[in-house]
Amino acid sequence: MGVPAVRRRTLPATRRQEEGVALLAVLTLLGLAGLYLLLGQLNAASYQAAREESAGRALVEARDALVGEAISDARVAYAGVFLLPDIGVRIATPDEGYASGTPPGASRDYSVAGKIPWKSLDISAPRDRSGECLWYVLSGRFRSDVRTLVFNWDTRGQLMIFDAAGNLLADNVAALVVAPGPALGSQDRRRADPDDPKYSECGDNYDARNYLDPFDAASAIAGRVNYFPGSNGNRVASDAGDKEFVVGANDSYNDSFLYITADELFDRLIRRSDFAVAVSKLLDDPDLRQQVETGRTQTVAVSAGPGKGTDNLDCAQVKAADVRVFCTNWKEMLFLTQLPVASPITIDGLQTGACVRVLIFAGRRTAGQIRVAPTDRVNPANYLEGANLTSFRVPVAAASSFAGWSQFDARYPERDLVRCLP
Repeated sequence: MGVPAVRRRTLPATRRQEEGVALLAVLTLLGLAGLYLLLGQLNAASYQAAREESAGRALVEARDALVGEAISDARVAYAGVFLLPDIGVRIATPDEGYASGTPPGASRDYSVAGKIPWKSLDISAPRDRSGECLWYVLSGRFRSDVRTLVFNWDTRGQLMIFDAAGNLLADNVAALVVAPGPALGSQDRRRADPDDPKYSECGDNYDARNYLDPFDAASAIAGRVNYFPGSNGNRVASDAGDKEFVVGANDSYNDSFLYITADELFDRLIRRSDFAVAVSKLLDDPDLRQQVETGRTQTVAVSAGPGKGTDNLDCAQVKAADVRVFCTNWKEMLFLTQLPVASPITIDGLQTGACVRVLIFAGRRTAGQIRVAPTDRVNPANYLEGANLTSFRVPVAAASSFAGWSQFDARYPERDLVRCLP
């Protein structure tokens, strides 16, 4: 007797179709869920990238607006200084976003910190990636409210930037734009008056310690904090000395900086066409020439040091106001000597007639030239080069082989400009 055949149990066709549809639905749902999660991650990453990009643009926009405003004065002799930061209505500004008046205790050349004066700059309120409005630290010698006594391309910025390891990243900084990042430690950024409509954008909390790091001085790297402790709201430097700031990434530091050096500022300023005109007006001013030709500037004692021959030049005697201001700021570039005998010099590659004296406007410092200390600024070697340096001496030159150019050219700012005087 044979083994009976095993009968295969089969499902009705409708049942098989239903299970297939269900499986397809589950797979579809799983795929959609995975796609949703993936898209969510991509959207989060894109959003973060967009925030980073937007924050970077805000820093650049704020920096460029500050520089543009600084060099915008119609009178080149007055240009190159920055608006004060916004430090709050308690210092007599009308509301947020406007450049402050002179803060209490901010003597000449004292540096100041506050928020970007975005309304004064005619830009929207700039924010960092955490949504905080940007801050701004201004070197005291570059303030527009109380002008430093002498302002030219050798004026030093008073801000220095270090990394967490103590390496110097930048010095001679004129202004510092700061993205404060999220609050760290005990920083308290709550508004004093949340309902005040005058502070609807950035808020009325103006204590720099609540934004610039670190809040706890015990956490400071090498004693460096990114604000000015001890002053009202930690916003005004205690003196006119250099101040040190830190870029760090730890539990106490998350500030990001975009800075403007003094050299970068003057790179822009000297490209104004009226800067060259101002230099020529100074060299050719009739009141200046009268002082030179009467010999008033030839009374420098040789024992006083190398000298420039212009020690007794009095800019206050210049009648034209713009030339007088330019003279006050740029007199440091002027050198005057008498030739051993009346002789020609070379200007623009051509020989002049006989000159009794030579007046020189020294060019921008070159590599190796230092114009920081008073002893630097009376040393002709820190201003003149080549034959001009070899020949220059006061009151009488060592030789007559002077050469230079008649007009300032921003492409070659290091060139000496010379004048042949009777």
